[in-house]
Amino acid sequence: MARAQHPANRLPLVISGFLIAAVLYFAREVLVPIALAVFVAFVLAPIVRQLERLRVPRVLAVALTVGTATVGIGVLGWLVEQQAVEVATNLHDYRANIVNKLAILRPSKHSALGKAGTAIQELGKEIAKPVTESPTATGLPAESSLEPIGVRVVEDPTPPITYARDILGPVLSRLATVVMVVVFAIFMLLRREDLRNRLIRLIGEREMHITTPAFDDAAQRLSRYLLAQSILNAGVGGVVGVGLFLLGVPNAPLWGFLIAILRFVPYVGTWIGAAFPILISIAIFDGWRQPLLVAGLVIGVEIVGGSFVEPMLVGSGTGLSPLAVLTSAIFWAWLWGPFGLILSTPITVCLSVLGKHVPRLSFLNVLLGDEPVLTPETRFYQRLLAGDQEESTRIVEEFAKGKSSVEVYGLLLIPALRLAEFDRHRGELDETQEQAVRETLTAIIDDIGSQNPDRDASEAFERVPVVCVPARDAADELSARMLEKLLIEQGIRAETHSSRHSPRELLEQLAKLPPSVLCICALPPNALLHTRVLWQQLRLRCPEHRIVIGLWDDKIDMASVRERLGRIPSESIATTMKQATEIILGVLKVDAVITGAADPEEEESRTRPRAVAPN
Repeated sequence: MARAQHPANRLPLVISGFLIAAVLYFAREVLVPIALAVFVAFVLAPIVRQLERLRVPRVLAVALTVGTATVGIGVLGWLVEQQAVEVATNLHDYRANIVNKLAILRPSKHSALGKAGTAIQELGKEIAKPVTESPTATGLPAESSLEPIGVRVVEDPTPPITYARDILGPVLSRLATVVMVVVFAIFMLLRREDLRNRLIRLIGEREMHITTPAFDDAAQRLSRYLLAQSILNAGVGGVVGVGLFLLGVPNAPLWGFLIAILRFVPYVGTWIGAAFPILISIAIFDGWRQPLLVAGLVIGVEIVGGSFVEPMLVGSGTGLSPLAVLTSAIFWAWLWGPFGLILSTPITVCLSVLGKHVPRLSFLNVLLGDEPVLTPETRFYQRLLAGDQEESTRIVEEFAKGKSSVEVYGLLLIPALRLAEFDRHRGELDETQEQAVRETLTAIIDDIGSQNPDRDASEAFERVPVVCVPARDAADELSARMLEKLLIEQGIRAETHSSRHSPRELLEQLAKLPPSVLCICALPPNALLHTRVLWQQLRLRCPEHRIVIGLWDDKIDMASVRERLGRIPSESIATTMKQATEIILGVLKVDAVITGAADPEEEESRTRPRAVAPN
């Protein structure tokens, strides 16, 4: 098991994270245009490549693509602005509708809410009244009074340059950002291979085995995300546009297209785009029927698209968890404002890819990725420690879908039990946790597997039962019970001896049994020592029994096992439940064939013990 990193070793990483966040925040005026340009380049690169495949020169392909995109966005902005101006111009004509709707929303003075509002207004007036002092309190004669002095406010004439700065400043700033984005995007599209090679050289040629798959992975994820998001946004915008047209909303295709574009902004883009048709429907239609239908249309389409279609179409392509997408949207919106909200998902995809391919940054993939951070056996073991039988059973049921019982035992239960044994031998489990693991696992083992044995196989193997013998402790007994369940499924008569008996009592009970197949079940660590001792004792006390050994560790070094176990034949040693079942079935089939012979002289041989191999 991997060692956890000491908290002191993470301190430089945490400090570096805060420094990077500070740089990103204070340098946002420069970094935001570059990040937007990278995003635009990723969006337009497939179109440029497609034009190049049609033998269009790269310079012309980039110019056509960027120019068309810029003109399209500009036309869309102009149409939205014209529509907003038209609504504002016709606001006087819609005044009656708006006033009537506001009157309906305004609470009556006789209602509880209206009375509460009136009381609050009166209280505010009382608080706002100035405090008057009596003449005697001020020391002035009662008949004396001061005439108020008139005050006139004269505004300082504002220079024209101030007006120009206040009005043109924000416009020129946004225009400069747009120009920077377009220029950077054109440069990146023209020199994309050169930029990639320079970045690889900057990281280091020795790290090429990391940077190459990382770049490919990031490009594929972003391309899948943008393609899937574009398809989904086009579908949502088309459905909304058709619905608005049927409801009689003016410029319905424009609003559908606007919603499709703004859906690239996570979480809030749809509602920003939907605000325009909803407000227009409130202004131009009599009553509330049409506005409510418009709002219901947008909400319904967004629920279907965002809650059902988007997780399947987009979520699987980015490799991000939903919580990571939401958290990153909040973080980048705080860091870079609206542009950060647009770029949050692509940036988070790149960070997740970085964590996946760079070992020192693997925590990024753990925090942001949608892949399970715990293996099934680790999750199962964690719930066993908690004594949560309900969730443990649910994990087993989910894992067992499409798998056989031997796979469930060998790939889930045995690895989890092995983790428990390692922790127990290191002294990291207390008595309560040990008991919780044993009790929960026992209940789950009893519920797994078919309880209807193969009758034909049962009759064939009836003469030679299988006894599962734990090598030492309760964990070995649990593994023996798993093997017993698997053998019963195969129609084999099997039973498990308890680990509570002393070695002497165990040997005495086994010596009284008729010739049987004994399977010693042992879990690492310290499995080999107890297995060897028990095998030697069984050979001395029960020579008529055939012995199979189950060392439940598929990664064990068999050369070391043969060296430490000495004379034990390797063909009778299994490292998985599947191997053990196959070995036992082979032994029993050989015995069934021999005992089924018709020669009377061979009848006596049927009762004599036969070993799998020379023990």
